[in-house]
Amino acid sequence: MRLNRRQAISSAAALSASASIATQSLLAAETPDFKFKYVLASCMYGYNNVWEIVPEVARTGAAAIDLWPKIHGSQREQVDEIGVETFSNFIKRWQVELGCITQYKLGPFALEDEMRLARKLGCKLIVTGARGPRGLKGGELKSAVTEFIEKMKPHVALAEETGVTIAIENHDSNLMESVDSIKWFHELSQSNNLKIAFAPYHLPQDSMLLAQLIRDTGSSIAMFYAWQHGKGALDSLSSEDQHLQMPGRGELDFKPIVEALKEISYDGWTEIFMHPGKRGTPIQESIQGVTYEINRSRDYLESCLKATEKTSPKQLASGEGKPNMSDTNQEKQAIVRGDFNQLNPREAYVILNQGTEPPGPGGYTMTKDPGTYICRQCNAALYQSDDKFESHCGWPSFDDEIENAVTRRPDPDGLRVEIICSNCDGHLGHVFQGEGFTQKNTRHCVNSISMRFIKKGDDIPPMIVKIEK
Repeated sequence: MRLNRRQAISSAAALSASASIATQSLLAAETPDFKFKYVLASCMYGYNNVWEIVPEVARTGAAAIDLWPKIHGSQREQVDEIGVETFSNFIKRWQVELGCITQYKLGPFALEDEMRLARKLGCKLIVTGARGPRGLKGGELKSAVTEFIEKMKPHVALAEETGVTIAIENHDSNLMESVDSIKWFHELSQSNNLKIAFAPYHLPQDSMLLAQLIRDTGSSIAMFYAWQHGKGALDSLSSEDQHLQMPGRGELDFKPIVEALKEISYDGWTEIFMHPGKRGTPIQESIQGVTYEINRSRDYLESCLKATEKTSPKQLASGEGKPNMSDTNQEKQAIVRGDFNQLNPREAYVILNQGTEPPGPGGYTMTKDPGTYICRQCNAALYQSDDKFESHCGWPSFDDEIENAVTRRPDPDGLRVEIICSNCDGHLGHVFQGEGFTQKNTRHCVNSISMRFIKKGDDIPPMIVKIEK
């Protein structure tokens, strides 16, 4: 007799309850720490060029990219324009995985060509929407979900053949609009290649309800959108109101949700997400601004994860102890808004015009005091003295940067990788790999004039975020 999913779960729970405490403790000790697997949504950058977006994957703490087509993004179409082989070689160069292709406009019944493309590019996930009526409940809802899954069978068969998983997003415009529809989908789907793309934005904004739904259906979730319902996503809303969809900006407490993901050892993709009012536009004006906004939410999610280690089950049940993103950022470095520091001609030549100061022992090349190196233009903390080493190249050298402080981009010479301040885009120098100076095998070759040194114990000035005029 074949057990259905609910019966299997009940049987597993009974067996688990009979396990000894000693065995449970041993298994817990061997379980690796839970970490998010971040994938970067290309549409967060609007219609910007995929060449410019791929280098941002690592800067957002992600390992993979999710290609979105129009109207939300245009990067999926760009792959067709530049060619599959060219795109494949490009992401390999940047050590980026194609984690997902999003295809709502094709729908669940027209993904054949897309699945074959995904196989060529090593992509194992396609996200799309469901088809079916809205507003159903009870037996009618179960029947409609059953019918949808039945219609999906030939498409799932191809998914199994190509090694692709089709993830259906819960969306308020179709059959998969409610908590119960997700539960029925989880109950009735029998294939590991047909799963759920879980979007809190389209569900009641109740942290505990969402957390329990994750526990109930977790084995069916292949994509988790770190996305909440703020004031909507319409042209009439201000940019600030639209950004309330981002984790940590709106009212939804993600800590119980993160705790639930941790409890089920969720191993699917996590995508930090929002919809701008006008589809196809980046969520911030510059590429660096988009990356900063995503990292702001990532800091919040990571603070939620860290807080679960210190929070009692009673607090989790009550929803107490929500981490505050602004507090987390404040602990790193204070922020002020205003104009950047004024630069003299020598500083401007290097920082604004990608110049290079003469090599030699001057500046900070030989500095060994403990402290922090900050951007001369905006005061952003860039490097710690612990990561500085002597390379005898004539410029200060570091084998690591402060997290998210430094952005890499192709140098105009087409050979090197330029490094700039992630906050103000000021030119710092270049980064080199594989030289063997340190165990990290990385050398940030930085112009002294691009930085200021703050000795340990002295106050680090606030980072200046420029006001757009």
